[in-house]
Amino acid sequence: MASYRQQRNQNLLNGTGMNQGFFNKMLRKISNYGLLYDIDNTKQSFAIGASENPESYSNMGNVTEGPYMYDLFTKKMISKILDKKSIAQLDRSYFDKRKILRQYSIKDEIRDFINQIADEVVIFNDKNKFCWASDLPDEFDDIIRKKVHENFQKLYNVFGFNDGITAWNHLKDLLIDGFIAFEIVYDKKQKNITDLVKLDPLTLVPAADPETQTIVWIQYPDDPRLRRVLLDAQIIYISYGNNQDYGETSYVEPLIRPYNQLKLIEQTKLLYNINQAAIYKKFVIPVGGLSRQQAEQQIYQLMSEYHEDIQWDDNMGTVSINGSSHIPHSKDFWFPSSSEGGTPDISIETPQGNDLNEDQILNWFEKNLKKTSRIPFTRFEKESGGGNLYQDASEMTRDEIKFQNFIKRIRTVFREILIKPLKIQMMRDFPELMQDYNFINNLNITFNSNELFEEWKFLSNLEKRSNIASTLSSNLQNAEGESYLSMEWIIRNIMKFTDKDIAENNKYKIKESGSLKGEEGTEDDIDMDKPSGPGAPFFGGGENGEFGGEGEESQGGDFGGEEPSQPQPGGEEPYQPQPGGEEPIQ
Repeated sequence: MASYRQQRNQNLLNGTGMNQGFFNKMLRKISNYGLLYDIDNTKQSFAIGASENPESYSNMGNVTEGPYMYDLFTKKMISKILDKKSIAQLDRSYFDKRKILRQYSIKDEIRDFINQIADEVVIFNDKNKFCWASDLPDEFDDIIRKKVHENFQKLYNVFGFNDGITAWNHLKDLLIDGFIAFEIVYDKKQKNITDLVKLDPLTLVPAADPETQTIVWIQYPDDPRLRRVLLDAQIIYISYGNNQDYGETSYVEPLIRPYNQLKLIEQTKLLYNINQAAIYKKFVIPVGGLSRQQAEQQIYQLMSEYHEDIQWDDNMGTVSINGSSHIPHSKDFWFPSSSEGGTPDISIETPQGNDLNEDQILNWFEKNLKKTSRIPFTRFEKESGGGNLYQDASEMTRDEIKFQNFIKRIRTVFREILIKPLKIQMMRDFPELMQDYNFINNLNITFNSNELFEEWKFLSNLEKRSNIASTLSSNLQNAEGESYLSMEWIIRNIMKFTDKDIAENNKYKIKESGSLKGEEGTEDDIDMDKPSGPGAPFFGGGENGEFGGEGEESQGGDFGGEEPSQPQPGGEEPYQPQPGGEEPIQ
């Protein structure tokens, strides 16, 4: 950032490389959406933030020596961005580091780790969908709720994610390089998003125009010929880590050290076995009568002839001795002897040294590498097929729970590739959403998953809650033999049913009542093909019903068979996962 300087009164949005016709007022507002509160706070902040450079304050107002971000407000706004994500261009060592990361990413063990993580995060179903837009709460207009799904599907197809491989490759780039960046391309009327162009994140740096208070991104800040200034509404910038010094640049970076240690032990063990496999022959040749100079010359000649240069090729996994890949079975060593008139002596020698055939050390370093990968150890059990699928919540190991949390964090970072364009497109279609801060909090996507983790956890908790609710209802009774606790209270506080769960269950009960009377159900009132979450058959649509429901069409009543009351205002807004999915990432 410090290498690109602007004149004190020069507006960033009118500089070189600026697309003058593009930056209309609406897109500027979208670029600052969600930052208005921060802008007000920034103007009232006087301390130097953790992500700010204290040395730059000594040159405030010095256009020649100071950084181009001379404005205090600009410094504060940039520090807000750096608190949330890392910027590759600000790390001067990243150019060389990226080469190393990519070099190690093709190693067999590390490549397998990357593929496993990518397969867990991005899972395509039969329709080549790895995620979908989550439903907005009922408080939003139906037109807006439907438009979210319509825009999401359009962006998903426009970005080429429906080919079943593009999103997976983008995620691998993020895991390897630690950064991915894209330009959001609009049509001529700046109304619709039409494309997504991949950029080199190393060329981008965030900035802020002090006059317009607009967040921008500068591409190639050090080269005036290539310099481009783009609004934040044009850029998707995703980083694996944050701006802290102790953070990891990418998923590959912490794997390098244990990988090198493992390979060092493997090479030592291999070379030991190669040396032990050879037969060593020792020849002692008398050189009596030779001068000292002649004897030394002969010794040096023997040293050059029998010296071995052993090289290990980590890429090919081969060993070469003196430049040849052919490993000799017999090794001969010739030594001069000062005795005169003696006879040559030939003997077979055995190399001395520690026995390196033990696998204990090798296994330790291998486990250390697997531990660093964060993949559960049970998934490396190739003999048993990489572990078993869960049959019950009690079978879930703590390693699996930690691994699922790690996958969720990666999804939280990676989801910006669709969340940001979707947010922008919705604001272009409905400008009033610019003032609706509740909209951005509820706009989310749900990732597809083939894991039963969330479903089994939900069902297990539901079973335990129902047992507790049954015990409380039967044991706590008044003098008339009636349950002391209200069924409404049990449903909401013990079973943890939300207003939407209760309302949805009521719709199923109405449909069930209509079918029993021989009348047509209210298909239009509810999407019968779309369960509301993991274990949705417990709320309706299951083959055996729930909570007293009977028969194939029975969707059951609430706990105990009583009619649930209508949802009360002020209830908790529920999430609405899709079939086979897991709960949306908050």
